[in-house]
Amino acid sequence: MVNCWAERRGLSFRKAWLRPFLFLRTQEAGHELILVKPLTFVNRTGLVLPALFKKFDASAQDILAVFDQMDLPPGRVRAKPHGSSAGHNGLRSLDQAMGTDYARLAVGVGRPREADRVIDHVLGRPSADEQQAIDARLKSLVERLDRVWTKGWEALIDAANQRNEPSS
Repeated sequence: MVNCWAERRGLSFRKAWLRPFLFLRTQEAGHELILVKPLTFVNRTGLVLPALFKKFDASAQDILAVFDQMDLPPGRVRAKPHGSSAGHNGLRSLDQAMGTDYARLAVGVGRPREADRVIDHVLGRPSADEQQAIDARLKSLVERLDRVWTKGWEALIDAANQRNEPSS
């Protein structure tokens, strides 16, 4: 999603000096948007937060964590103002680092057909059809989010949660 948003704005990520993440910054109407890509394993994402908070003078209330969700069909999204990790190791790491009071956006990746294939499914590549569905929906999502991000979390969450079923 962050790659799609960066592409939409014609921006490139850069490495934070001696910090475990890539980032880009942009401003609009007096608001700053910072997109971050941690360089850690997902289950250690929380380790990025001290450096991130220090570099950008940010806090948990400034964060929108984007994560994969097997309980949603590929490409489907769901945003919430806060919540629990629900067993997601990346969110668990964030929760341990800053608590649970941060916004989250789940991007569906669907469940594998065989329950014992979860790790391969999440770390592997989606099928061509699934990738096409994910790409199309993320592009649509980013277009909606890019129009409202300066209006705050409520507007952003509402825009993310707009019906995003595949068109027939």
